[in-house]
Amino acid sequence: MQNSELQEVIIQDTDRIRWKVTGDESGPVVVVFAGIHGNETAGVHATDAVASELLESGEKLNGTFYVITGNMRALELGVRFVDTDLNRIWETGFDRSHFSPIGNANHTVEFKESLEIKNSVEWVLDKHRGTASDFIFIDLHTTSSESCAFILINDRLDNRRLARKFPVPQILGFEENIRGTLLSYINNIGHMSIGFEAGAHTNIDSITRSQAFLHLAMHWLGVVTLKPEEVKEYEKEMDVHPQVPDSYYEVTYHKMVDDPEKFDMREGYHNFDQVEKGEFLAYENGERIEAPVSGRIFMPLYQKIGNDGFLIINEVAPLWLKLSALMRTSFFHKFLHWLPGVTKDSPNAYLVDMRVARFLVKDIFHLLGYRVIEKDENTLICYKR
Repeated sequence: MQNSELQEVIIQDTDRIRWKVTGDESGPVVVVFAGIHGNETAGVHATDAVASELLESGEKLNGTFYVITGNMRALELGVRFVDTDLNRIWETGFDRSHFSPIGNANHTVEFKESLEIKNSVEWVLDKHRGTASDFIFIDLHTTSSESCAFILINDRLDNRRLARKFPVPQILGFEENIRGTLLSYINNIGHMSIGFEAGAHTNIDSITRSQAFLHLAMHWLGVVTLKPEEVKEYEKEMDVHPQVPDSYYEVTYHKMVDDPEKFDMREGYHNFDQVEKGEFLAYENGERIEAPVSGRIFMPLYQKIGNDGFLIINEVAPLWLKLSALMRTSFFHKFLHWLPGVTKDSPNAYLVDMRVARFLVKDIFHLLGYRVIEKDENTLICYKR
C-alpha cells in the first residue's frame, strides 16, 4: 500500500483544520488545538513539526491526528485576543444549547472564531463517531512568565490517568477558578481533554517541549509506538524541573484583577516558586497585595491583559487522590441530598446553601468528583464531572 493511501494532510492556513493525518479509523482520534491565544505560537510551530514528522515517517497511525487552529485573527496580529479572550467564552451553562451566548449579543471576533472551532469539533466527532475507539482533545499553551512545563486537567479520572503518564506537575480542578475554557466545554460534551503549558511565550524551548509532549501523548494513547529510548529522550526534552515535584496540585487561592492596567506583579516570580503567607507579591491600585496563604505561585500576570492576577497552589495528598478515585464509583452519591443545606437541582447537580452547610462542603463534593462553583454569595452549585 502506498504512503498516499495511508495518510492524508491538509495544509491550508485559511482552513480551520490545519492538519489531518489519517491511519486506522478504528483507533483513537486525537485533536490538538493550537493558538487559542494569538500571542502563543509555540503550539502552532510544534504541531506543524509533529504532523510533518508523522507524514515523513511513512508509519501508519493507529488512529487519526487533527490540528485545529485557534484564534486565527489574533495570530495574524500577534495579540492574545482581539475583542475578548477566546478561552473564556465557552461556558455559561453545561450543555451545547448554552454555547457562547455572549457572542450573540456583540458579534465579537472571538465569537465568530469560536463558532468555527465548534463546527470543526463537531465535524470531527460526526465523521468518526461509531468507528473511533475514543476522542481525546489537547490544548497547547504558553505562559507570560518563565515556567517549567505543566498540565491542566478537569478532575475526571480518565484525564488523571493520561496526565500521570507525563513527568510534569498536574493542576486539578483549574476550571473552578478559570471559567469558560475550551477544555471545559470538551469535558462537558463528554470527551477527554488535557491542557499542556510548555513555558514562556518567547522561550524557544516551549516549542521543543510541546513537540515532545505531543509525541508522548500519541504514544501513550496508542496512536504511535515509540521505542523505550525515544520515550526517555522526549521526557528529557520536556525539561523536568527537579525542584518542582511532578505531583497533583490544586488551587487554594485565586487573585482576580478588575483592571490589569492597575495591577503590577513584582518582578522575578516564576511558576511554582514557593511563597509564604504575608509575602508581598504585587500592587493593585497602588496598594500592596500580599499572599493570603502559603504555597506555590501559579501563572503570575506579567502582561497588561487578562483578569487573573495570580493563583496559589498546593500539592494534593496521595491518600486523598486514591480515596477520591474509590469514592467516585461508590453509592454515597445517593445520600448527598440528605446532607444539611443540600438539595438536588438536576440529575447531575446539587445546590448547597452555605448558610446551613458550612463545613467541608467542597472537600466532600470534590471527593465524589463534583465541580464546585459559586452561584451567588450564599449558594454553591456542584456538578458531577
